[in-house]
Amino acid sequence: MNRKILQTNKRFSQLKNSQKDCIATVFYNIYHNKMKERRTTRKLPPDQRDIVISSLYGQIQNREIWIPYDEVKKYVFSKTTKVVKSFKKQFPELSEEIEASTL
Repeated sequence: MNRKILQTNKRFSQLKNSQKDCIATVFYNIYHNKMKERRTTRKLPPDQRDIVISSLYGQIQNREIWIPYDEVKKYVFSKTTKVVKSFKKQFPELSEEIEASTL
């Protein structure tokens, strides 16, 4: 049998660049989709953010990237502002429409 010893206490910085890129891409997509769904250009409320984190973690596990849930949570918290700003750049028309409708 091919048994690997998995290091399950990795930090995000210890992942390979390809793994980090994969996680970042998936995170941006999930978060942007949730922002579109909620029609907001602001940070998501805690309950929605937790759904994003769980969904992201599920996809990380499906790709067999071994990293603790807490590390993923820390990563999400550190990147949230950047993701929100990128939403406005990536979807300028939608952002304007959403902001106009909230006035």
